[in-house]
Amino acid sequence: MNKKRKVLVVGDINVDLVVRFPQMLPEGSVKYYEPELTGGGTCGNTLIALSKLGVSTAFMGTVGDDAYGLLLKKEMVEADVDIRSLITDEELNTVCVFAFVDEKGERYLWGWPRVKQSYQSLKPTDIRWETIHRASWIHSSGIMLVHNTSARKSVIEIFKYAKKAGIPTSFDLNLRVDGGQMKDDYREAVLEILNYCNYVLGSGKDEFYHLAPHDDWLESARFFASPERTIIARMGAEGAMAITPHSVCEERPFDVKVRDTVGAGDVFNAGFIAARIAGYGLRDSIAWGNGVSSYKVARNGGRATPEYEELMDFMNTTPKITDI
Repeated sequence: MNKKRKVLVVGDINVDLVVRFPQMLPEGSVKYYEPELTGGGTCGNTLIALSKLGVSTAFMGTVGDDAYGLLLKKEMVEADVDIRSLITDEELNTVCVFAFVDEKGERYLWGWPRVKQSYQSLKPTDIRWETIHRASWIHSSGIMLVHNTSARKSVIEIFKYAKKAGIPTSFDLNLRVDGGQMKDDYREAVLEILNYCNYVLGSGKDEFYHLAPHDDWLESARFFASPERTIIARMGAEGAMAITPHSVCEERPFDVKVRDTVGAGDVFNAGFIAARIAGYGLRDSIAWGNGVSSYKVARNGGRATPEYEELMDFMNTTPKITDI
């Protein structure tokens, strides 16, 4: 990978406390698993996965001046992430997400504490515009737009600037929908930032139809495709699609035994971005996304992603799923 091409990730980073459901064994006894504390966050997972693939990365976002914040700062330094735009605020809390994982590898998430969450803070005075101006790519996540906070306003302004400056951008929807409904101001914020995005990534069957006037998710995804904006629909065990105004290409995921889906979509983003930066076309880029995601779901934790050589070996030796 070209280390001179720096990806700036603007968003959330936190810790995950992964708690696996007890397993009932055939002889009637119960197997309990030790909780695991790892790095997490929708943007944090993308960031570290990119760095492990050999992509030069920088992070802009906020952590608390607490034990979790120090742990994450140490992790980023060890991953060779540029953290000059990291903000540490002693009045805020770095979030710990409890990730409860069932026997099928599906996860159920709960963030704590619920107040003064650091990722929601990114004041205009915190933005290092020189870092943004030097970026070759900017990525963020819809988790930053859920609440009407300084982070929402700043991320939108950063993406607006990037479009004017001709800096490629990618945005993972990560919609938070309560009872099938999005709050009006939240929905409007998502729709606004889409105007400044070159790539919009999301869970194909679960997210796009919340934003477009179509009941069919694929028609909803197509609604947002434009000459300047490509839609990437992640579909789990069915793979992924890249949707443009005139074409749809699809790639199947790799055939692995699923252990843990924590961060699967986040790290797909990293594989896709890394491939695009390396000059690959859309089909190969979603194949890279599938590769990183498939590698991860066969392992525990959102940070269980491959280095570049491991990804190439995995993709060359692991068959793809053909029957859905």
